Amino acid sequence: MTDRESDSRSPVGASGIPAHERLAANLGVRLYASLAKPDRILEHFRAEAIRALELTRKLPEEAGARAVRIRRFPGIEADSRQWSVYMTLDHLVMVNTAITALIHAICSDHRHGVEIRLEDAQPHVSAGPDRITALEVLVERYAHQIQCLGVLRSRARYPHPWFGPMTARQWHALAALHNRMHRVQIEKIIRRLD
Repeated sequence: MTDRESDSRSPVGASGIPAHERLAANLGVRLYASLAKPDRILEHFRAEAIRALELTRKLPEEAGARAVRIRRFPGIEADSRQWSVYMTLDHLVMVNTAITALIHAICSDHRHGVEIRLEDAQPHVSAGPDRITALEVLVERYAHQIQCLGVLRSRARYPHPWFGPMTARQWHALAALHNRMHRVQIEKIIRRLD
């Protein structure tokens, strides 16, 4: 079966992800946020980011910068299939920076100017090894903020482009699951580099 055949089995919306995958992800994020404590979610967030960083540090710079095409897997957008490892880290830095600001704004009940748009999370083709340090710093900043905010009880919500209005705790759960998905993507990219 070709990539084209495997990608055409389900109707794909503007997100590049089939509707049934978006629904499953939405339900999964909300369930995870309701069942897991924020500190446990934070452990998951950190563990996935650290694993992605460990995988990346092992690569020669040329390999980390080389974009390769991978098969689409559940949860990954179609236009994310031709990224390099550094591009994937760049995307994680962008998204997690936005989620960090958003969680703070939701929990502090400020009318925030934070806006998360899908087009703002497209990685730079020129992303390089500096993304390793950028993600390390961001993970520590994110962890510090979550530890300071505690249980993330705010009832305020901010809409996700696919999932609709979400609480700070749901955004936190999404960040951990998002790290996991892109850690898997990095593993798949590395396998294609061999």
